Amino acid sequence: MSIVKRVGFGGVLPLWLGLVVPAYALDNSVRLTPEQISHLGIRAVPPEAVAALPLAQAPGRVVLPPAKEFVVSALQAGVITHVNVPLGVKVGKGQVLAQLRSATLLDAQRNLIDAVSEYELARAKLDRDQTLLQEGVISKLRWQETKGAFDKAQAALGEAEQILIASGVGPAEVARLKAKHQLDSAMDVRSPIDGVVLERMAVVGQRLDAMAPLFRIGQLDELWLEVDMPQERLREVKLGDRIVVENPKAAARIIEVSQNVDAQSQSALVRAVVDQGAENLRPGMNLNVQLMHRSTDRIFRVPVAAVISHEGKNYVFVKTAEGYAAREVAVAGQEAYSVTVHEGLEPGDAVAVQGVAGLKAAWLGMGEGE
Repeated sequence: MSIVKRVGFGGVLPLWLGLVVPAYALDNSVRLTPEQISHLGIRAVPPEAVAALPLAQAPGRVVLPPAKEFVVSALQAGVITHVNVPLGVKVGKGQVLAQLRSATLLDAQRNLIDAVSEYELARAKLDRDQTLLQEGVISKLRWQETKGAFDKAQAALGEAEQILIASGVGPAEVARLKAKHQLDSAMDVRSPIDGVVLERMAVVGQRLDAMAPLFRIGQLDELWLEVDMPQERLREVKLGDRIVVENPKAAARIIEVSQNVDAQSQSALVRAVVDQGAENLRPGMNLNVQLMHRSTDRIFRVPVAAVISHEGKNYVFVKTAEGYAAREVAVAGQEAYSVTVHEGLEPGDAVAVQGVAGLKAAWLGMGEGE
């Protein structure tokens, strides 16, 4: 037969309520009437169900995947005469980023014009010898020699065109040069992709060697987080775990845990692809992040004010039909405004988030039995 002990509140409730109201306790229960709950200002809400446990906080940074970065180089040696774009702006594919003057480009243009002249001369000779061969004036061997010279001139013309195109000259500009034979040492440096200027090395007046880097362009449609994880915590990190960023708001999914540990910091890189809040992040940002471990347990998040400590244990007050009950919980982690609980709560519970101090006082005041 269970014994229900009637307990006085030692003056706690009378102070708040302005009247003496007896309360009754069975185990950790605090029996209160609706009027008492109202006067104490107690409010309860369902705890937020979560799917992961806080694992660790660590420094991280926003980076681009290697496949999303492109370096724009000077394809010819020369001098930069103009820079069109500043750092951090969006650019379109084919947009002119800078201009330079190149003596090497002039040489390539001269070679093309010479190749055009040789090709036209060889074609005229081939047309003439083709007619003479049909009339029986020349031998087939003579025609074959002329055809060989034409093929050689045609190959040289194609090579000269490809050299210019590889130098950054567009096909339309090559066609104009072949038609008008007008040399121009100016060269446009164009963006190979739609993206953002992440780095600008080009400076007006700078003399460049061929293939010198001028810009770094990035596509921001995918971002990664790289986190320096202490080596003693690496075993706890699993692929598919989450990384949460509070400020600015973002989240990522872990895709790789590095197999190499830095000798100086004794940490290893944990890489994650950002799948929430990418619009709030920029490459190069340094952030403090929270690693979250996936779990099949029933995990809930409650406000910090909902959790109390007593004799080294943590409790929350769960709403019952008679009032509230102090229930012991296991705390997995704490953030600025919330606590993650992985044992002690069940779906459908409602936890007191206001008036907790009064409930604690009433609960701990039980002990004066009759």
